Amino acid sequence: MGRLDRSTIVVALMALASCARCDHPRGHHRGRLADAAAATATVDAGVSIDAAAAAGATVYDPTQRVYWLADANLAGDPAMRAALGVAGVNADGTMTYATAVRWIAALNAYDGGAGYLGHRDWQLPVTPPTDPSCAVEGGNSGKSFGPGCTGSALGQLFTSTLGGKFPEGFGDRARNQIGPFRDLQQGLYWTAGTKAAEPTPKTSPNAYTFTFTSGGRGRNTTRANYFYVLPVVHGAIGAAPVGTGLVPYTAGPAAGLAVYDSVHDRTWPVDGSLAASSAFGVAGAETLSFQTGYDITTATIIATGAMRFPTAAAWLRGMNAASYAGASTWSLPTVDELRDLHAQLAPAPDALLVEDDRAGFHRFQRFFYWACQRAATGDSRAPCDGTNPGPAPNGTEQMQWAFNFQTGFQGTDEESKEFFVVPYYPAP
Repeated sequence: MGRLDRSTIVVALMALASCARCDHPRGHHRGRLADAAAATATVDAGVSIDAAAAAGATVYDPTQRVYWLADANLAGDPAMRAALGVAGVNADGTMTYATAVRWIAALNAYDGGAGYLGHRDWQLPVTPPTDPSCAVEGGNSGKSFGPGCTGSALGQLFTSTLGGKFPEGFGDRARNQIGPFRDLQQGLYWTAGTKAAEPTPKTSPNAYTFTFTSGGRGRNTTRANYFYVLPVVHGAIGAAPVGTGLVPYTAGPAAGLAVYDSVHDRTWPVDGSLAASSAFGVAGAETLSFQTGYDITTATIIATGAMRFPTAAAWLRGMNAASYAGASTWSLPTVDELRDLHAQLAPAPDALLVEDDRAGFHRFQRFFYWACQRAATGDSRAPCDGTNPGPAPNGTEQMQWAFNFQTGFQGTDEESKEFFVVPYYPAP
């Protein structure tokens, strides 16, 4: 078995990065890896890594003994989508759980059955049904969820390898310009409900949420989730600006601060994560205590501008007391109001995507990633066992495991949701 020192590995990485002349998607083809590293390599700790890892196409995880795909949004590459031919993958790389299963199967069947990067054992990251490291070891369904989960493959990756921390994640937020709005986030936004007559679900402590990533809605626990707030004023602030559609205010107290929707007669702030720069008097810290004794103290509004649902009410009161942009009637929007806004913006598939290099990974998104359930015993090298956490509340589909890389919260979601995928294969 060949051995490569650190300098050789660096050369291998540079060789792969310079592969602009390669005629395969993203330069990741089994036969071309020989250009970067022809044998396995050994790092300082004595852990053997294969050629794909030496070339930077995968990242070896010594704690879990798996090789992660380095491109954390490979499905966002149009060339790879065309090469694998899996129907149902969105242009931004998100997909339903069923599509994720087919995507993994296609990776294993790639290159005439040789498998992508020469491997036919790619799999979704696994999650145990119960995990004592989670903040909630046994929820309503008996499954573990919440922050602090390190027994799952994605939870361990988030905490140990990528250095993520609940609830601020990696401490950053998306910076973008989408139409007249800036810094709309991939993550979830709190809402007042699905329609005006339905403020919040009344049977459990959760609230409806919305995402500009897919334009879809969800329901999430209000106790420990930190999401964004994009408030609305029903009507114009003073004289409505002249124009049709989404028209920025250019005069008066709302100038440069708000956008008027002439189609629906609504006003929005231009800043999609306004609370990151304007706390409106909401300060200090809060301590969350959980079932397993997992306690955490964090800022009431974290640096990214995300907050818990109860904090949103206090933030809006402060916003109205300050007459932000000349208005004192800011409120949480309904899901339908955010859906209308999303339809008008019609963001390009890559508009919200994050280009990120972190611990050998590329393009890790600040959103949810799919995982599968493994047997109660085993580790991250175990396969998906074909079971799931249980039926969805809608009664028509099953729940599947997912991990939120915006905050580091592990939970379950309806399998029809559209999330990202980062697979791995077990080390020998």
